[in-house]
Amino acid sequence: MRCSCTMLFVEDNHLIAQYAVEALNAVGLNVHPAPDARSALTLFAQHHFDCAVIDIELPGGMDGLELARQLRSLRPDLPIVFATGYDATLCGAPADAPVFQKPYRFEDIASAVCAAPPPRR
Repeated sequence: MRCSCTMLFVEDNHLIAQYAVEALNAVGLNVHPAPDARSALTLFAQHHFDCAVIDIELPGGMDGLELARQLRSLRPDLPIVFATGYDATLCGAPADAPVFQKPYRFEDIASAVCAAPPPRR
């Protein structure tokens, strides 16, 4: 599968983020990693992103759900996929948002963001 879009990838685990950049770039995505919500907001202000993958548990006082709300307030049509190391059914993500439980396959993440329709308004 090939997919070409620019992705914001928010993950506090450096090894996961590093591997994600390599794996997702290999299928044509242009991945920009951020280790926390504040860094993600800074990147979002500097670049146009076609989609975002956000870990729900993030350091620094703002979790992934709040980050997603802020990103959607800036761009309501931004496709967002969530990731969690905990039970995906209990993470609090919106019912219509894809949630991937770690460990996940990067191919599945790429498929989800490349096929994601814009969110409902």
